[in-house]
Amino acid sequence: MEILSVEYMLATFLIFVRVSSLIMTAPYFSSAAFPAQVKIFFALITSILLFPVIPSENLIIPTDAGFLFIGTTILIEALIGISFGLVGQLVFAGLEMAGRLISLKIVLGFASVVDTMTQQQSTAISSLFSMLAVLVFLAIDGDKIYLSALAQSFEVLPLSQANVHLVGPYMVDIAVYIFLIAVQISAPFIIVLFLLDLALAIFARIMPQANIMFIALPIKLGVGFILLYFVAPYLPTAFTMMLQQLFDYLQNMMEILMVQ
Repeated sequence: MEILSVEYMLATFLIFVRVSSLIMTAPYFSSAAFPAQVKIFFALITSILLFPVIPSENLIIPTDAGFLFIGTTILIEALIGISFGLVGQLVFAGLEMAGRLISLKIVLGFASVVDTMTQQQSTAISSLFSMLAVLVFLAIDGDKIYLSALAQSFEVLPLSQANVHLVGPYMVDIAVYIFLIAVQISAPFIIVLFLLDLALAIFARIMPQANIMFIALPIKLGVGFILLYFVAPYLPTAFTMMLQQLFDYLQNMMEILMVQ
């Protein structure tokens, strides 16, 4: 009975490692708005609630395996949770990058604000996109999607069994795809403002005595805000399409991590 209890304690700790690693890295859950104590408490409660519903055969960890095996298992569980969390962070990073590209084109790149989600310096448009992404994430029950994927991961990924070395290439594929989507979101601004720069360059050649820099900044800012006004109604739809693919990314991640 004592050995059995030790095995269950070790299994519970490993569950906590996977859950806490995800919570510390996943979007929304890892927000700086939540104190670390709240995150740890939430991870602990989630681990305790998940323990009874996980198949018992997926919780078998031999206590006589040695410190090397246990240490490796802890590392594997942490990498699983981090991998799940970073998938969502890549999506949010792509949306934030689209905001940065737009800010640079409409000369707002120098106007930095503090992002309330990360407590880091960010451009005004990227901070706006980050807040909109969080609202869309909650509107489509993204937090529930993450928690359900986490619970499902314990069914298909037993403790200490995962192909964590295969995660890297898949993360690169996601990053490339998200980068392309971010460029597509910012493409109207890039194209229109490129044409505006071209027109201003021609104007500067025609009127060399004009202070083109003094004229260009307010024009680019005004055109940028006009574009943002017309594009804004479509942003929630674009963000929803990107964030709804998050569950597919997590499902594919579990398939990659599964030991055949």
